[in-house]
Amino acid sequence: SPFGFGRFGQLGETFPVLAGIAISKRWAGMIDVTPDELPLICEVDKVPGLFLSTGFSGHGFGIGPGAGRVTAEMVSGKPTCVDLSPFGLGRFG
Repeated sequence: SPFGFGRFGQLGETFPVLAGIAISKRWAGMIDVTPDELPLICEVDKVPGLFLSTGFSGHGFGIGPGAGRVTAEMVSGKPTCVDLSPFGLGRFG
């Protein structure tokens, strides 16, 4: 393996039922990331009705539920459960 895991290294020692398991598929692709590695969660001021919720830098799985909630609140015009000002597009000037 290019990552030094061989056949998942010590996985079989910890979980004997998985000994000898091999990677069947791999994936590579683009990851949405912003210059400061923080997501954009905002309405675009110059295009009313255009909302952004992107740039999670590969962490979408972990923060997806919270980001989904706050995005739904933002889009529906409800007060958001957190202050979204640090996640606005304006931070890039």
